[in-house]
Amino acid sequence: MKKILMTGWVMCCLASCGTGAKVDADKFLITGQLRNVPDSTEILVLQEDGTRLLKTVMKDTVMNGAFTFSDTTSCVKKLLLISNNEGFPNNWLEVWVAPGEEAKICGENKLICVWKVESDVPEQLEANAFQTCAGSLREEYTKLEVKEVDWFRKMDSGAENRETVWKEVNALREKSWPMMRELFKKELDYMQTAPIGRVWLERLETYARMVPSKEFMPYSKELKALYARLPEDMKQSKEARIVRQYLYPTGTVKVGDPMVDTDLYDIEGRTHRLAEFKGKYILLDFWSVGCGSCIASLPEIEEISEAYADSLVVVSISLDSEKVWVDYVKEKKLNGHQWNELTELNSDLAICYQVKGYPSYVLIAPDGRIKAMWSGYGKGSLWQRMKELLGRAGF
Repeated sequence: MKKILMTGWVMCCLASCGTGAKVDADKFLITGQLRNVPDSTEILVLQEDGTRLLKTVMKDTVMNGAFTFSDTTSCVKKLLLISNNEGFPNNWLEVWVAPGEEAKICGENKLICVWKVESDVPEQLEANAFQTCAGSLREEYTKLEVKEVDWFRKMDSGAENRETVWKEVNALREKSWPMMRELFKKELDYMQTAPIGRVWLERLETYARMVPSKEFMPYSKELKALYARLPEDMKQSKEARIVRQYLYPTGTVKVGDPMVDTDLYDIEGRTHRLAEFKGKYILLDFWSVGCGSCIASLPEIEEISEAYADSLVVVSISLDSEKVWVDYVKEKKLNGHQWNELTELNSDLAICYQVKGYPSYVLIAPDGRIKAMWSGYGKGSLWQRMKELLGRAGF
C-alpha cells in the first residue's frame, strides 16, 4: 500500500514527535506531540474487550504538548484514543499497536479523530488510508460534532435548558448529518477497490450495523456489493456473518405489526418468551453494559416499571455476552426481567425490531402489536414518552 506524502508542519511534526527510542520486543509505545492543545488535557486509551464493549485501559495528561503510553503486548491490537475535555469531539483516534513498534502521533488542534499516526504496523497503514480518503470532509464534520457535544455538556451542567439545547443541536444536524452521510459514502467508494484487510472488514461490519437507521446509512445497496467482494472463506468469519445478518435480515417489523418473539434467557438460564405478558403493555429495553446512556437510564426504567406495574411489563434485553451481562446484573443487583438471547451473534431480535442504537425501546400493546419504536435516552425522556403513549401512571 502506498504511503501518504505529507508536507508542511505535519511532515516536520512526524519527524520530531517520535522518541526514536528502541522499543522492547514485548512492548508497544505510543508517543504524541500536540499543538494548540493545553497542558493538563487528559488523554484516555480505550480497548474493546471482545464483546464490542469499551473500557479505559490507560490515561495520560498532556505536558509540554506531549503524552506517552506504553505496555506489554503479544499481538497486534487496536486501541482508541479519546478525550472528554471541553472542545473535543465525541469520537476517537484509531491506533494499532504491535510488539516492538512505536506509533507516533501528531495533532495541531483538539480534533483528536483527525490526528496523524505514523507507524509501520500494516493495520495502521490501512486505517490511515481510510482516514485520508475523505480529504478535508472529516475535519469539517468533526468541527460541527464538537459544537454539538459542547451544547450537550451545557445541558448536562445545567447551564442551558433542554429545549434550547435541542433547538441548537437540531440546527447543527441539518448541516452535519448530510456531511456525515457524504463521509460514509466516500469511505464506501474507497472500499470498492481497496485491499480487503482487517480494518476493511471491521469498517464493513460497522456500516452494516447502521443499516436499520436509513437516516444514517442509506447505502445498503453499496454495502451488499462490498459484501459480495469477500472471498468465500472470509464470509465464514464472525464479522462477515454479522454483516450478512444486517444486510439480509430474515424479517423486520414496524409500528402496527405483530410483535416478534423468540427464546430469551434470564441469568439463571431459564427460558422465557415475550408472549408470557400478552394482555399487558410490554416495553422492550435493548441495552448494553458499554453504553453510557443505557446505564444512565436504568433508574428511570425501574421507576417506570414500578409506576405502571398494573398495566406494563418492562423487559430489558441485553446485547452483551453472557459473562459480561450476568456479572453486571449481579454486581448492580438489577431488578425486573433481565433477559438475553444468548446466541452467538446475539442480535437477531434487535435486527427484527430495527434497533438503530442503544438504548432502544419498543412498546408492544396488549393485543401483541407494536405501538411505538424509538432510540436514545436523556434524563426524563422516558417519563415524557410513556406519558405521551400511555397517559399518567395507573391509567
